[in-house]
Amino acid sequence: MELMEAMKGRRSVRNFQDRMVPETQVRDILKVMDFSPNAGNRNSIRTVVLTNRDGIEYIGKAHTTIIRNFNRGIVSLPTEEAIEKSPSAFHNAPMVVALFGPKNFYFSPADAYILAQNMALAAYEQGVSTCIVGEVLNSLGTEKGQALQAAFGIPENFAPQAYVTMGYCKGPYPKRPSRHYADVIYR
Repeated sequence: MELMEAMKGRRSVRNFQDRMVPETQVRDILKVMDFSPNAGNRNSIRTVVLTNRDGIEYIGKAHTTIIRNFNRGIVSLPTEEAIEKSPSAFHNAPMVVALFGPKNFYFSPADAYILAQNMALAAYEQGVSTCIVGEVLNSLGTEKGQALQAAFGIPENFAPQAYVTMGYCKGPYPKRPSRHYADVIYR
């Protein structure tokens, strides 16, 4: 598949079949990590492939709660009760790739999003559906979230930067949305 074909064809999928992507295929998709550009060639993004349903649900619900609060101007961490009541930002994805970057490195978000886009294109090429879920605050900042991060082996000085849901599309593949960015200015 040509790159432009993948860029034109790939869509964000938010409804997945209850079927796991085989580990060998995930490893093939994640090979893009070795070819993704990053600031200062630091290669500092840490990657965790999540397949545990409880972990995926907790992080997805915490993420939704934090985004909703952020959009209301609330930047404090949510309560566990609020998290439990939220829908998951990961919908029903059977797998989520979490991308962590150093908290004190200005380019951690950019590095993670470049990597996420490359993963999404590589996945599309292999028939795997994805959705890139952005991070605005630390969705693992709660006590339970910090315990999960520690269980993943990710140091405290790292924070989630982006997530990539992965699976197989359930139902019709999303159609291309109508888009037109502002006209390009040439000077």
